[in-house]
Amino acid sequence: MRWRGILSLLVGACASTPAVAQDAWVFASAIPCATAPVYGLPFNQCWVSNTRGFRIGNIRAWRLLFADAKSEVAVGLYKLVEPHGAEGMSPAAGSAAIDWLRTADALKNVTTGASGWALSGGQYVTFQKPGRQCIGFVRNGPAVSGRIDWLLGATVCRESPTPIPPSEAQFLSDAVRVRD
Repeated sequence: MRWRGILSLLVGACASTPAVAQDAWVFASAIPCATAPVYGLPFNQCWVSNTRGFRIGNIRAWRLLFADAKSEVAVGLYKLVEPHGAEGMSPAAGSAAIDWLRTADALKNVTTGASGWALSGGQYVTFQKPGRQCIGFVRNGPAVSGRIDWLLGATVCRESPTPIPPSEAQFLSDAVRVRD
């Protein structure tokens, strides 16, 4: 009987403890898009995530979206806001960009349900969604003292019978900027 009482106290204590946000990126805080550290497109919805702790330091993410009836754009920025030492974020390039774009929580609004992921021209990633062609890219922040402090990924999908040309992804890449 005594053990049952202790067990019920432990279960009750665990059940009433809120989940720790360290386990996932949570984009619950909407922000005015003008205050986001990314600019260059007319975003119509923007969020900031919780701050998560990693071995290299604390990282925060931003999700910025633009959508109309025929297209959708998602931009995700992951930024080391409090480094722990000289090591920074791991760069994403080449085929690693496919996995980065596919798994980035900040881009899930656009990438969920996508298929046919492929590297295009070494710097862009193409994929498809039902009725939509998509293209994306990953940009590594500049290495400062050998440390990368941010990674940015962007995807654009639109209704199109043919793949989106790399020139359109290049336009998006040129337009999207990160504030220092």
